[in-house]
Amino acid sequence: MIIICKNCGRENEDEFNFCLGCGSPLEAPKPEVKATPELLDCPHCGTKVPAGFKFCGACGGSLEGLKPTSETSSPEVARTVQAGGPRHVEEAKETSRPLGELTVIQPDGSEGARIPLTTDGVVLGRDSDFEVLANDPFLSPSHAEIRYEDGVLKLRDLDSVNGVFWRLSDDVELQHGDQIRVGQQLLVFQVLEEVEPVDVAKKDEGTLLQGSPDPGVWARLSVVAGPELESRAFCVAAADATLGREIGTILFRDDGFVSGKHARIYKENGRAYLRDLGSSNGSYVRIRKERRVTKGDLILMGQQLFRVGLH
Repeated sequence: MIIICKNCGRENEDEFNFCLGCGSPLEAPKPEVKATPELLDCPHCGTKVPAGFKFCGACGGSLEGLKPTSETSSPEVARTVQAGGPRHVEEAKETSRPLGELTVIQPDGSEGARIPLTTDGVVLGRDSDFEVLANDPFLSPSHAEIRYEDGVLKLRDLDSVNGVFWRLSDDVELQHGDQIRVGQQLLVFQVLEEVEPVDVAKKDEGTLLQGSPDPGVWARLSVVAGPELESRAFCVAAADATLGREIGTILFRDDGFVSGKHARIYKENGRAYLRDLGSSNGSYVRIRKERRVTKGDLILMGQQLFRVGLH
């Protein structure tokens, strides 16, 4: 290291205490101290994030508008500042607490981004604060919400276009018009007696409508190919029908995400039920409006699969 004399400007080796040119005392330069980036608390999950970042590296939440001040030292206070000022600090600390998180499950089964769940609730969709959802074209801008009510978490569909699906953990009763996801197939379950006949508006008094013979069909599954478009329909005549890729009465041979023997639809005491047969990728039913969520539940929205984790 070279030390420059402040008196005469001569360069000296750092081993000298006095300048070789004028004899003045030499002052060693102070080591450069690199500035440590200021860390902020993510208002969504509380992870420390360097100031200036636009999104949290842990949960993907937006950091827009988050200022590096002492007021944002904790997630509770950060939410309070954004909500309207320090006067709400005590209220925020009392009403908001973490409950768990939604973890994105990648196609290879690994875990991705995490979305925190708190008593404040969360809205999910393309317009939410979470970057992981922003580019999914099958998600509505405000697709679903998870609310904390009466000590439980409730998942609610916000009239989304493509719906919210949950993975079966037990048999579930089917109703006319329910949608089912197996592999890459989107199916509509229909009870035949509730299906409106073709050209019913043209029916004349005393004239019977023609149709194919009925071999005891009580339900059908239709494959949804697009908006208000069904490509195939499978009739269910027996008391049960098995769905699969290799074994069953209804086969999807070209869908590699359907297990060899995937699911079963059956009728018991006049009611229809769906049972998953231990498939690799699971069977999903669209929630009708709202349902309770519990630890370990798997939720499918758009192209995103989430697992619910609760503390």
